[in-house]
Amino acid sequence: MKTLKIYSALIFTMIFVSVNAGFAKTSDDRNKPNANPTVQVMYQVVVHFSIDRPFCNVYQVEIIDATGKQVAPAQIFHKGISTYKFPEQTRQLKGIRIARLVEVPFGPHAICPSGLSAAPDVKVIEFKDGNTYQFDLYPKVGTIKTITE
Repeated sequence: MKTLKIYSALIFTMIFVSVNAGFAKTSDDRNKPNANPTVQVMYQVVVHFSIDRPFCNVYQVEIIDATGKQVAPAQIFHKGISTYKFPEQTRQLKGIRIARLVEVPFGPHAICPSGLSAAPDVKVIEFKDGNTYQFDLYPKVGTIKTITE
């Protein structure tokens, strides 16, 4: 009989402590959101390319964040295609995104007198679910300078 009372008191204490711990959150914890919501955004990069001069090597259009990390897979630049779309899913409320045109970092490259270059388009974005953000690139065919010693 005494053992039954001890077990009953022990079980009652465990239930009381566990229920009480659930209500013991501070008011700051109750007012703080769990995490930033996930948003799906789209980036549209328009490449304004109206040059008839030939260029060599293969280039890609990419979207990167402020640290240089790609936020979506890069896409190969084709002379006849002007619009490239990149989806991203993020939990950030605000961020920097950069659209740029770069030479493909792998595969064979020709040594040629002319190559493409374009100033990157940089935007600070407040992310809103479902929004599309446009970037514009203006590539130029220029002379590639080589350093000889």
